[in-house]
Amino acid sequence: MLQKMRRIQVIGPKRSFHEVVDTLYRTGTVHLEDVSQCISPEEISLKKVELEGLGDVPGILVKINGIFFTLPRTADEQGLQARFEQELSASPHTRVIERARQVIADLEWTTKSLALRKSDHEMAITALNRYEKVIRRIQHIEPELPALTGYEVNILIIQKEFMDVLQFIQAELAEITGNRFEFMYTGVDEESLAAIAVFNKRYSEQVHAFVFATNVNEVRLPEDFYGHSFQEMLEMIEERRTAASKEIAEINRELEELSHRWYWELSVLRRYIEDINEEMNTFGKFGESKYAFVIQGWVPQKAFRETARTLKETFGGRVAIETLPVTPEDLANAPTFYDNPRFVRPFEFFMKLMRPPRYFEVDPSPFMALFFPIFFGVMVGDVGYGLIIMAISAAVRARAKAQWLRDLASILLLSSVPTIVFGFLFGEFFGDLGEHMHLFHPVTVFGVTWNRMEAVIPMLALALVIGLFHVFLGLGVGLYNAWTVRSKKHMIEKIATAGVIVGLIVCLGCAARFMPDYAMWAGIALLLVSVPLVFYGGGVFGAIELISAVGNIMSYARLMAIGMASVVLAIVANEFAGALGIAAVGIVAAVLLHMMNLGMGMFSPSIHALRLHMVEFFSKFYQGGGQLYRPFKKLEKES
Repeated sequence: MLQKMRRIQVIGPKRSFHEVVDTLYRTGTVHLEDVSQCISPEEISLKKVELEGLGDVPGILVKINGIFFTLPRTADEQGLQARFEQELSASPHTRVIERARQVIADLEWTTKSLALRKSDHEMAITALNRYEKVIRRIQHIEPELPALTGYEVNILIIQKEFMDVLQFIQAELAEITGNRFEFMYTGVDEESLAAIAVFNKRYSEQVHAFVFATNVNEVRLPEDFYGHSFQEMLEMIEERRTAASKEIAEINRELEELSHRWYWELSVLRRYIEDINEEMNTFGKFGESKYAFVIQGWVPQKAFRETARTLKETFGGRVAIETLPVTPEDLANAPTFYDNPRFVRPFEFFMKLMRPPRYFEVDPSPFMALFFPIFFGVMVGDVGYGLIIMAISAAVRARAKAQWLRDLASILLLSSVPTIVFGFLFGEFFGDLGEHMHLFHPVTVFGVTWNRMEAVIPMLALALVIGLFHVFLGLGVGLYNAWTVRSKKHMIEKIATAGVIVGLIVCLGCAARFMPDYAMWAGIALLLVSVPLVFYGGGVFGAIELISAVGNIMSYARLMAIGMASVVLAIVANEFAGALGIAAVGIVAAVLLHMMNLGMGMFSPSIHALRLHMVEFFSKFYQGGGQLYRPFKKLEKES
């Protein structure tokens, strides 16, 4: 569910401004608004608050980051990070910025120079490797090339599929050089050719201009390579590559020395400057007059008392906090704050894949927490698979450090419970293995024995009933959302859509002799009333939504289809164990098939359950487009 929010305004004397900001920063409950956008100049003349004496903080941060990421990471063997953290935590912003400028003055030119030299050598090695590859490929045609001084050897790399361009190049070279050139080609690899052109150096500029204009990949050897044999060129390449590698090793050694001295100070320093930069950006949202300041924003309902109490205890009557009246337009821009029970929170991960809900919308997370595991359980529905999924997800959840991975593991852990429950209902333990072992048998409920291989029609009916309930629930939530914003037409559209679906069900039930004939007239009457109301409430889009709603219900048949596919594969795996002549081979084959089925059972049902929510369910009520609650507080950053 979404936490109710209060729009607040904090006003106090300018001399207390920084203390108030620090207090709110530590409290970490206020989602700030830009005061200049909320208070008109006619109401009160305010200017944005600016931090003075800090200079170009973003520029300083860019330079510090540039230096930091140039240096290799080093181990903090002497507790340098803690020491620098302690020093900077007691320093005002001006001193932190001053220290940053000193570090930039000491390191920027040196690190930039080393990085540039290293990059040049790495690029040189890349070019040398390219020369070597081409020369080795064409070395066998060296006897055919004229060994003349004053001539240039030009190598072009051409894809074999564009071989026709060779004739065009040859004709142009003949025209440029007056037919005084040599031209041949050979294969470099399966996809490309190397074309070699030998011509007098006086045509060099014209030839290279032509090659550039034709957008052909040219391998232009260094000038001092000319006049040497290919073998001598290879020796020169190796010599230069060795020299460049030594230079890179020396540069790396110098960078490591700098890193031992500066890395952890830079690590701490950049985090503090990032905080200062964020604070400067935030200060632009505050307003001040000649004698007072104004801070405005949103606070969760449950955090308002604590925020107000903290300000009162710290500043007494010098600083006032009040709740502002809100209009529907204000609520449309209010931040959304997920405040769900513990078992629902992992499903907020799915909501992050979409735009956040608006403040006045119902949070879909609790519905996903309820129905996603059920859908998953209906599709997998196997005690053995459920136990394995439970064990795997519990292990991942216990060891995972990334929150998104913990959330996914928690979702699978919750989903494993309905999987086991439906496994008991269907009598499945690794397919029909449990039944063969006389451990599990399909349960008979409502006169139906829920063997998924035999009870196809009941399973389909169950899936459609679930879909009908889910779609109606979505329409109900959409009706509530429309009522919240007092949108009568949308309310009528949701009610009328439900009426059309009910009317269709009644008519179909009568046609199939499941209902008495006189109910047909009630169904027809309901359709005649509801269809025009759908057009009235939603227009053409309402009619399209009506058609899709009927299709959405049918889409829930996948709950039956995916489940049956899983059962069939599990049964095939079990039959492999006995069908193959060698027992060990059969068991291995069965285990591998079960592992594959389990993998698909964790992935495919998750995707389909998610789709049933985001397409079939959410389309009945969810708009999105809100903004998440982001309180003014220090964010934890990794060092």
